Order: sequence, then C-alpha cells, then structure tokens
Amino acid sequence: MRNKIKFIAVICAVFLAGQAFAKDDKIKNPGKNEVILIGRIIVKPEEDMNFYATTRGVKEEEKKVATYNLPFAPEDPDDIDDDYEDFVEDNPKLLFEEGEFFCARYKVNKKTRNLKFINLIKYRFFGSEKTFIYIPFDYNVDVPKDVKAIYLGSFYFTTTGSDFTFKKMNHVDEYELAQEALDKVTKQHFDLYRGDLKENPREESKK
Repeated sequence: MRNKIKFIAVICAVFLAGQAFAKDDKIKNPGKNEVILIGRIIVKPEEDMNFYATTRGVKEEEKKVATYNLPFAPEDPDDIDDDYEDFVEDNPKLLFEEGEFFCARYKVNKKTRNLKFINLIKYRFFGSEKTFIYIPFDYNVDVPKDVKAIYLGSFYFTTTGSDFTFKKMNHVDEYELAQEALDKVTKQHFDLYRGDLKENPREESKK
C-alpha cells in the first residue's frame, strides 16, 4: 500500500512539474553514477481527432502540438519521492512535444546499474488536459559502467476507437536522428549506446 501511495503521488507530481518548469537549453554532463537517456514517443490514433476535440470542448484556437511527460525511473524503487525531487532538480524540462526527442539525466543505482520506469506516461492530444490518455511504458534498461548516453528507441503507438485502445506499438531505431538531438542539448559530445530495453516482469499477486 505504501508503494502504491508513493506511486500515485509521483504520477501527480510528474504531470504538474511537466507544466510548471520551463524548457532548459542544455543538460548537465552525467556524473559517475548518472546517464543521459534519449528517445521519443508518438501516438497515431485512428479516431477522427477533430470530432473528438469538439466533443471534449477543445476550441480550434486552443489546439496545439500534442505533449507528453518525460518517463521517470526512480534510482531506488523504495524511495520514490526523494528520487523524484532530485530528478526534477536535474531536469527542468519535463514536458515534450510530439515528434521531439525526450532527453534527460538519470541517476543510476550503483549496485544494480538498472533503471526501471514507472509505467504510465500522460500524453495530451492538442496539448490539452481535456484530451489526454495514459501510455504504458513498462520497461527497464541496464546501464553499462562506461556508458554516458543511452538511446531507448522511438515508440510509435497506434490507437483505435473512441476509448483509444492500444492497437500496436512499433519500436523503431532512429539512432542518427537521436544522436543529432542529443548533441543539441549537451555541453559536449557523447556517443549514444543502443540500450537493451526489456519489459518489466509482471508481479504475481500475493495469495
């Protein structure tokens, strides 16, 4: 129950921080137990989105580019709140536009060298809170000791129906584009390492 409460608190904080912090031009160089992660998320609905926007009260002049929050992976799953506060401080930019590569600095547990993501990302069609869905991002990645920047891949989600059921997800390698995007936001060049992204094991319910 304690972890569930923390999980909800962090999710709420992610959404609020994504709007509260301004964009930052440069990412600080990663330290000894830190790494920069980069990737991007795009959602392609089969639904008539203009009709959907009308039914949700989004006016034409309010329509903007879709946005999504940065994926969050706590350094210590049992200490989510403190990890998130540090994460916010290290990454003022937490809200990204569709098509834009997300890029941030993460602290890595020096014992496990693994980052496990919290599995919900808030995605706002038209950049509006009136038209949002939650995207599953239930993955983890190992971080080799000498690696300073990891490319997670580009995620293209397709949804169907008015309830935006996830129909398919294509995990695409856009390494060159990711490297270009990384070079624009770091103070020095870091060669990107293709991360081996793994699905988180499902936790069996306790009887």
